[in-house]
Formats: sequence, C-alpha cells, structure tokens
Amino acid sequence: MGLYDCNGILDNTEELRKQMDEQGYFFIRQLHNRDDVLSAREAVLQHIQSKVPEAFDPDKPLQDGVLKLDTEDKKNKFKEVTSRIQVKQFFRKFFGQDSKTFTYKWLRAVEPCGFTGVHVDNVYMSRGTDKLLTVWTPFSDVTMEMGSLAMCEGSHKLPSFDHFQDTYGSLDLDKEGVVGSGWFSEDANEITQRFGGKWKIADFKAGDVLIFTQRTVHMSSVNATQRVRISCDTRWLAESDVADPRYMAPIAPRKPKYGSFGLGVQVAPDAVTMEKKKREWGFL
Repeated sequence: MGLYDCNGILDNTEELRKQMDEQGYFFIRQLHNRDDVLSAREAVLQHIQSKVPEAFDPDKPLQDGVLKLDTEDKKNKFKEVTSRIQVKQFFRKFFGQDSKTFTYKWLRAVEPCGFTGVHVDNVYMSRGTDKLLTVWTPFSDVTMEMGSLAMCEGSHKLPSFDHFQDTYGSLDLDKEGVVGSGWFSEDANEITQRFGGKWKIADFKAGDVLIFTQRTVHMSSVNATQRVRISCDTRWLAESDVADPRYMAPIAPRKPKYGSFGLGVQVAPDAVTMEKKKREWGFL
C-alpha cells in the first residue's frame, strides 16, 4: 500500500498532529519548488565531478556520499533547499513556535544495488528532545525502483512494537559501542512478521518530502537502476527543545561508526554487534 499524502490537511494543524500521532509520518507533495530541487541536484553533481575525491568528507563513509559543501555560501543551492522558508513556515505552525535544525545535514548518494536497512533514527541521535523530526528530501524524481523511503506505519506506537522500542529503539549506538550500520535488520518482512505494522512506500517527485518521528521504523527499497539516488536528511525541532549536541555547531560529529558497509569488513570477536544485541534482547 502507498504512503498517504497529507496535502489536504496542511492548513489544519490539529489534524496534522493527529496524523503524526497515528501514522508516525507526513508525506507532503511539493513542499519544495521542483526547479529549485533539481538545480540543487545539478550543483551537487557538478561539485562531485569537479572535486572528486576531494569533494567528499574524509570523516564520513564514502558510501554515504557526504560532501564538503560550503554551508556558509549564501548562494549554495543545497542550503537553500534544506533550510528554505517553506520548511520553517511548516514547522512554525506544527510546533506552535519557531523551529531550528541541526547544523549537520546528511547528504547521501545511494549507488546502484545500495539501500538503507531497517532502523529508527533514535538510536543515532537520542541525546536531546524526543520530539525531533526528520525531513527526507529526494533530489530528483525517485521511484520505488530507484530506492525510495518506506515507512512502517504505526511502528512508533503500536503495542506490538513495545519490546522493540524498549530495547533496540532506546539504544544509544555510540554509548554502547555497537559496530556496523546500526540497522536492526535488512529484511522488511522480519519486522512485519514479528511485530506487525504495515509498510508504506511511494514514488517521489522532486519537491516532495517525507517527515517522520525518531521512533518510526523505516528503510529504503533497493536502488535497482544505474543512477545514483541523491537525497538529504535534515532534523528539525522546536526552538525551545534541546538538540543533540553532537550535531550542532560548534560541535561537529566525530567519525561515525555507522553507514553502509561492504562485504568483507572484519569485525573483532569481542565487538558489540547488532546480532549480539538482538540475542541479548531475545530476538534471536
């Protein structure tokens, strides 16, 4: 089943809050101007073409495609899209106050055959408000075949997910020293067969966004094309709420332990792995 867009209730804050509480996500068509998004994509691709390999942040996994873009450049088209006034206006109404966003932005380039496994964002950024929201912005038209994002509807609150949320969902990966991607699984069926819920996915147009909670279980489909899927995750919270200091200026994130890892990566025998944690929680 497909994602439900909420464009019909964008002027009804009460209904929006009700939908977020029930579903755990918003799917908004054309929150961004399509031409602006496509211009930003072109700027990113030009930057890669002109700077590779220097274009990429050396402290981030290459597979994540995190670029060293000059975020202070007021002409930066990437910044214009990810921090544009339309997003701020939306959150001003939703939060009932001004909003703020993490300094750090997660710009990703997902290669052919690449995908993102099952996870919740809370395991990566839980040292702040539990009302943090993620905005996923694709920088092109993204079909399911190209690797669009999928939501497990209701997974943030269904009673059948209680043990999952109390264990994996409440894990601080950095504090526990867990190695690997931080994903709970690479298998969507493992989630619905074990915990229930319904996976929802859709084709996206440049300008569309997906907004979801820290506790909403999500993943992406596999990029089965020969194109690189470029997208960006930004995190938003109310101005009065506390942000995870690891992602706010002047404190920059340390070298992450998480992301896409290829086959053949050696893991020490005593390393804390997700498999060990799942066994400890009674999932294996």
